[in-house]
Amino acid sequence: MSAEPAAEGGEVVLGEEPEYEEKLDEAPKSILMAMMRQLTTGMDLSRVTLPTFILEPRSFLEKCSDFMCHGSLILGIGSTPDPVERFLMVTRWYLSGWHFKPPGVKKPYNPILGEVFSCRWDYGGDNGSTYYVAEQVSHHPPISAFHFANRKAGWILNAAIKPKSKFLGNSAASIMDGEGFLHVIPFGETYKITFPSYYVKGLVLGTLRMEIAGDIAISCEKTGLQLELSFKNRGWVRGSNNSVEGKIRKIGTTTTLHKIDGRWDRVLNITEKKSGKTSVFFDCEEEKAKSFVPLIAEPDAQQKYYESRRVWQHVTKNLRSNNVDAATEAKTKLEDGQRAGKAERDTKGLEWTPKLFVASDGAGGNDPPWMLKCAQQTPYNPGNAEEEGFAARLAGLAAQGELAVGEALMSELNPGGYPSS
Repeated sequence: MSAEPAAEGGEVVLGEEPEYEEKLDEAPKSILMAMMRQLTTGMDLSRVTLPTFILEPRSFLEKCSDFMCHGSLILGIGSTPDPVERFLMVTRWYLSGWHFKPPGVKKPYNPILGEVFSCRWDYGGDNGSTYYVAEQVSHHPPISAFHFANRKAGWILNAAIKPKSKFLGNSAASIMDGEGFLHVIPFGETYKITFPSYYVKGLVLGTLRMEIAGDIAISCEKTGLQLELSFKNRGWVRGSNNSVEGKIRKIGTTTTLHKIDGRWDRVLNITEKKSGKTSVFFDCEEEKAKSFVPLIAEPDAQQKYYESRRVWQHVTKNLRSNNVDAATEAKTKLEDGQRAGKAERDTKGLEWTPKLFVASDGAGGNDPPWMLKCAQQTPYNPGNAEEEGFAARLAGLAAQGELAVGEALMSELNPGGYPSS
């Protein structure tokens, strides 16, 4: 089965700075205002059906793969002897993926329960490949579990995100609850990572604008280092959009070792406090040409019925051809099928069980509450039969997926029935 780089219409074109604002025509603006009249400040938006025209043509599970659009920045982490340099590599990589988004104010699809997305990035030679597998493990509350691994490079990343959406009057927030855990296996290090939130401003007054904001942290107990960083945007009188300010310190101290500031979509600078020297930490345009690697996924027609691009194919097709009515109809069909699946399971007294991930105790705070069933955290062992079969085991696990929809929709999506072929 062949695979192809994943770049299709409607996604970011590297080398172009996406617009973070969007001016709506009268028709979509009227739809948005009608929806907002039914909302109250502080209201949970997780059960609110949002207008189709604000959707980004890909699933949230695929969007989470953006963390690895510059994954080559951490390829050498397993062989870097200096712990401070390893921490800086993780920080640079973490800040590198936020620029990758479509133009305008767009929100990815809410994954259907049981939906799966998988892909890889090939680096060649001794750098190997990075594999990504994600599954929607819960619908209410929505929880997305995902796993990245590069065995040759010596690291894995486990994470679970539970988005919480709130209406705030003139804005709406999507709060990214959850944590990621990056394990650098050769050094026995675990980097605990949190995430910023997304805001859409100007719902009533002003121009619609997408912003990333909030405080995040990266910490590693073994190195004794932590980053505390704020994503910021322009206020009424000061500041800059798409900017960050952060400090790297020894855990438990107030002594700053490095300061990081600048714009995550342009240039970030780092200042070593001891020497006072400032240098470029991440140049977005330069890294687009140097370290960006496109993901590789199976062609849509060859994906299984529960894989993201296949699940949402009709919504995506109609969004890209600006047929919003047809996109809305296809989206509603999926959501109704999900509700029917829940009703059918309730009638039979059945609970949904994720197929690729299993509930975890968090390994003493060093992993999220959901773990990939075939996660491998042992040192890389070249030539070993089990090691050489890692990619095949991942593919075999991903082939066990199942979409949590009712029988009527299932018979249409997967005529062969359970399990999928």
